Amino acid sequence: MLKYSRQLQRLMFLAAIAGLFAVSADFACLAKVCAEDGSGAYRTRADIDQERIRTFNEALAQTGAVLTPEQQQTLSREGQLFGVVKLDRPVKHPNGNVEMPTNWLAAIPEGHPWAKPLTPADDAYYSFVEERIFRAKLFDPANPAHKQAAAAYLDRIEKGQSFISWTTESRTECEKIKLDARGTGVDAEMM
Repeated sequence: MLKYSRQLQRLMFLAAIAGLFAVSADFACLAKVCAEDGSGAYRTRADIDQERIRTFNEALAQTGAVLTPEQQQTLSREGQLFGVVKLDRPVKHPNGNVEMPTNWLAAIPEGHPWAKPLTPADDAYYSFVEERIFRAKLFDPANPAHKQAAAAYLDRIEKGQSFISWTTESRTECEKIKLDARGTGVDAEMM
């Protein structure tokens, strides 16, 4: 009987150690560890409009660039003229194509909550909209998807609902968080 008792004690000890690891792993995956809670950096549509994408004509006016007759013909024919203005933020050309400074948007890491399509029902949607559209100065008031995203974002802010403030630098190794906060990729309709 004593022999079984020692084996039982060892088994209980191993179970206790495994339980401690499980509890530790759960604490390691709390939302505050992987990303901070956010209450939204933009409070009004006017705040968002300050970050809107610059048009090609606005960029020309700001930089003082003057198009040559050849450049004007190319712009009329193709609707875009990349490489003419010095970029300090994204520029939308007349045909709708967007020119961005090199490395303007960091790549979305594999396994990140933004790596899968999102809807307003997903918590990570709001940090995606804030970081990848508003803060990235890509908000286009003429884009219906952007208008819908801004309305959903402002509605959540107005209700005082916070969201996890993911960024591309956020840790993504917490499996619990990856499952709880589905991610998004860049939807062609959103750009």
